[in-house]
This record gives sequence, C-alpha cells and structure tokens, in this order.
Amino acid sequence: MQLLTKILISMCLLIFAVDAFPSETPGLVFDPSKLDMGTALEGEKVTATILIRNNGSDFEQIVKVESSCGCTTVEPETRMLVGGAFTPLHVEVDTFGKLGDIRKSITMTDQYGKKRTAWLTLHVKKNPHIMNEKRSIFDGKCASCHVDPAKGKTIGSEIYTAVCVMCHGAGATGGYAPSLLKFKDVHVLDAIISNGTGTHHMPAFAQNKGGPLNEKQINTLAKWIISLDE
Repeated sequence: MQLLTKILISMCLLIFAVDAFPSETPGLVFDPSKLDMGTALEGEKVTATILIRNNGSDFEQIVKVESSCGCTTVEPETRMLVGGAFTPLHVEVDTFGKLGDIRKSITMTDQYGKKRTAWLTLHVKKNPHIMNEKRSIFDGKCASCHVDPAKGKTIGSEIYTAVCVMCHGAGATGGYAPSLLKFKDVHVLDAIISNGTGTHHMPAFAQNKGGPLNEKQINTLAKWIISLDE
C-alpha cells in the first residue's frame, strides 16, 4: 500500500511539473516579446534588435512582419528559418510628434497564417530644439496613421477613430494629448481642428491647410466630440 501511495504521489508531481513548466511554443516566436526601448528626446530615431526564433524542428517562413504604425519600421535579416535557427529583426522608431509613454506592436505572420505579436514601449521627452520643425505628422510614413485612415469616413466616431484616438484617447478623454471634453462650443472646436494650435503636435487638419479632413468631415467630427459630454 505504501509503495502504491508513493507511485501515485510521484505521478501527481510529474503532472504538476508538466503543467507548471510547459514546453516552448513551437514555430516562430519573438525573443523578447516585450521590449522597453528606454527614453528618447522627441525627433530622435530609436533603434533596437529583437530575435525571431524557430522553436520547432520544421522549416518556417516569415511571410510578413508589420508594425502598428508607419513611424516604426521593422526588417528581418532573413525570412527562411530551419528548425532551431533565429534571425535578427531590426526595429527603428521615429519619435517625431510623440510625447510621453509610447506603446507599439509588431505582428509577424508565418506561411500558415499564424500570427505572433511583440510589444515595444518607449518614453519620449520634450525636445525644445524641435519646436520650430517644419515637418508635419501628415508627411512621409506618418501619413499612414494621420492621413490615409480618414479617407472616405463620414461618421463622427469613425473620423475620430481614424485620426484622433491615437493621441486624444478613447472617447476624447485624453491620452498623449489633452482631453477634448472641455470644449462646449462646436464652432470653437471646429476652428481648432481646422487651424490647429500652431504646434507640430496639433497641426491644421483642414485640407486647404495641408491636413487630411474636408470641411464637412471636420464639422461632423466636432459635433460628435461635443455630444460626448451631454
């Protein structure tokens, strides 16, 4: 009886050990899957390297690697990995137009359509030497986040999600940029969205001033934001 009891206890301990320490996920994985890129001054380009590992024994192909926005570029050195191999993934974040705590994602897709995600965090400090910068968040790769998503949008909430939420937060309650709920006059808010505040953090969004929104979109957006505080 004692021998049987010891055997049962040993089996239970073995099962617990397997559950507590699961084997590595097979296939392609990020190493690490979470990376703190430290602190930078606005306008700096911050670089890092993440490894992509093939934890399986079979051949794996990296079909696509993409970031959550245009300001973050990602490029693996190779896209074909035999079992147990790895490749560096070079990451660069352009911090122009950003302040405070930043969080970006990188998504990798293999030949079977399986996706893996890695997360980057970064703290951006105010740079007094960039305040007169002529560059705009509507230029270059930034346009993929601040211009393109607004095209064809006609509903206030959709326009907000397209070009405002990444800075002003969900429900206009504030994020990297201040809350918009303090505004009570739709005409005042309309004017600010159209003309900006004179800084590159909040440029003019009106198309006739180089922004992505037409007059009707701006008016619809302003009315939607004002309605949130009702």
